Amino acid sequence: MNQKEAQKSSRGYVPNGAETEFTHCDCKELIHLLNSKIPAERSVAARLLSNSSTQESVFALISALKKETKLYPKLEICNSLVNIGSLSIKPLLAQLGQIGSNQHQKIPAKEFKKISYPLPRDIAARTLVRFGKKALPLLLTVLEENKPKQISEAIDAIGFINFYNSEPELVNPLQKCYHRHFNNELIQWKIIRAMSGFPESKTFLLDQQQQINTLRLLQEIDRSLLLISRFN
Repeated sequence: MNQKEAQKSSRGYVPNGAETEFTHCDCKELIHLLNSKIPAERSVAARLLSNSSTQESVFALISALKKETKLYPKLEICNSLVNIGSLSIKPLLAQLGQIGSNQHQKIPAKEFKKISYPLPRDIAARTLVRFGKKALPLLLTVLEENKPKQISEAIDAIGFINFYNSEPELVNPLQKCYHRHFNNELIQWKIIRAMSGFPESKTFLLDQQQQINTLRLLQEIDRSLLLISRFN
């Protein structure tokens, strides 16, 4: 094993097919293996649990995700939650903004210059976007709750899904959420960013351009208007 392979192994990397020696394990044994001290064994357990479409497996995977520190077991856990399917969506919603500290806590000073839509920083939101349209009905319910941290991450997921799938009916719930949280600039910034995927939001964005004076919000409005003009 060379140095690069050793580094990947220490982070829990398991090549395809290496999990076959554990296929004799039942669901409970695999759930137990999620707590192994060996990262590669945690990766194997997560990978094999993708074949177990039960609430027990989903909750075990999410519990493991909340404490996992290695890259490859995290990836395997997220892959399995997606492979299990719709059963994973609601439990993942409960984890929005709860895992790790990579989420935006304030509007970043640096602008996002790419013409793509930024992948959510929150690991639960990042996993939910992989469900595409199937996740939208439950994501929209988060906008109605009084949980700013979860709302903030749900907006990222909704904006990402819409940008690549075009769901014009989402613009109204997002605009209503914007006005409900008029005193939360982070939520407003994220909604303005999400509007880059809605040609229908042009009037809304132009109106806000006249009403607000925060530089970063104005910059994000400019970017959203630019993307709307470019892709529509």
